[in-house]
Formats: sequence, structure tokens, C-alpha cells
Amino acid sequence: MKREVEVKILNVDPVKLRKNLKKLGAVRIFPPTLFREMYWESPAKERAYSSFRLRSEGKKSFLTLKMKKDDRHFEIRDEFEVEVGDFLMTMKILELAGFKIFREREKRREEYQIGMIKIEIDEYPGMKPYMEIEASHKKDVLTLLKQLGFPLKYTTNRTATEIIQDAGLDPNNLLF
Repeated sequence: MKREVEVKILNVDPVKLRKNLKKLGAVRIFPPTLFREMYWESPAKERAYSSFRLRSEGKKSFLTLKMKKDDRHFEIRDEFEVEVGDFLMTMKILELAGFKIFREREKRREEYQIGMIKIEIDEYPGMKPYMEIEASHKKDVLTLLKQLGFPLKYTTNRTATEIIQDAGLDPNNLLF
């Protein structure tokens, strides 16, 4: 399990952002990569988690369960994730266990890292890119925001689903 504390900055200019990250010494972990995400509903009526997804990241695939915590400015979640070897077989196992896909979408993600802070540039079909800053502690997120010149008031803790809905798009079916 890992704790993730994150904020998003909407409508970023990726070219300018890349230059600023380079000046701060960020290391690019991977170039823009197509991610395919499938979110699953439990066969149980009640669930204790905020999201359960199977995601392919280029040639790798991950099964992730997230537990959301409430916070005014930050999105805070405990995340349990495991790499799976076969995306299609994992889908089949979930289906046989009674889980149902309720959301499928794609995005392009580019990832950078400064120390233990992860910076992602996400782009969904039909939307302007946004940046996500993720760390284990709020102070690390706040420090990087300041270094990049973004006051906390320009951030959002809204989920990708909420951001997609705000853009007038269907978050349950969003493919390139």
C-alpha cells in the first residue's frame, strides 16, 4: 500500500511545463504513453473502496484498488496495486468473479519525477492536458507547486471523472 496526496492543475501548456520541469531537475520516467483504463463494479451491493481498475500502461498492466480520504484541497487515497502479467486474462478472471465493467477510457500520460514527487501530464480525447502532482506528503506537493509558480488556489482535487464531466464529455466511454 502507498499513500498518495495529489492535486491537479488544469489546462497546462505541456511545452512550457516540460521546460520548467527540466530546469528543476526533473527526470522523465516515460514519454507520452497510451493508457487504457477499465473500471469495475463489485458484484456486492456495498463496497468500501473508491475505485477498482485494470489499466494497461504501454506493455505493462496493473490492477489497482483505491480507498479515498476526504480533504479540502488535496485528493488523498490509499492505493493497493499489483502488476498483472496478462491484461486479457485478468479481465476474464474479473468477469468470471462477477465484476462488471462500467467505465472504459484512454489517455496519454507522460511522467516525470523529482525526488519522491511524481509529476504527470495527462491528456484525454477532446480535452486540454492537465498536470497532476503526487507525493506521500502535502508539504512536498506544496513545495513543488511553489517552485513551478502555481498557487494552491489554482489547483483542484477533483477526480479525472469529474474533470471529464466538467468538460462535457462522457467519463464512462472516452477513447481515442
